[in-house]
Amino acid sequence: MDAYSLALAYYPRLWNKQRIQALVAAGRLTAEQAAEITGEEF
Repeated sequence: MDAYSLALAYYPRLWNKQRIQALVAAGRLTAEQAAEITGEEF
């Protein structure tokens, strides 16, 4: 599984917004993907 699939499955039940932000900072998710997952702009 890639980071995007894991984030879709785990947010918000197991992962919080800080985890999603960390994935964006690490280059594992794009800002657009993070916005789609959380509903907020990054």
